[in-house]
Amino acid sequence: MTVRFNMDDVAEMLKVPIDQVRMALEELREQGKLTAETFPFAEKAWRIAPIDIKRIQKLLGEKGVDTSGAPVEADKPDETPKRRIVKKVVKKPGNGDEGDSSCL
Repeated sequence: MTVRFNMDDVAEMLKVPIDQVRMALEELREQGKLTAETFPFAEKAWRIAPIDIKRIQKLLGEKGVDTSGAPVEADKPDETPKRRIVKKVVKKPGNGDEGDSSCL
């Protein structure tokens, strides 16, 4: 089950008023940038996924709201993660001059 936060939690994390969090959520929803894990319920309440908190912080930063004191990571969620390439190297047994030949 995914952990979700409410607007009070996000406002406290980002150290901004709840109204600004609500404005950011509405704007991100209109732009289609929220994940399906973040959704409105009841009248004005929201359940917010952790990845969308980073998007909210980024949008508020673009609007000039200071969220620099917030502990949320500032990485870009829109970027795809870097691909890690691992190369497997298999060494063939040597001429007998490497290692202990008694364990063969």
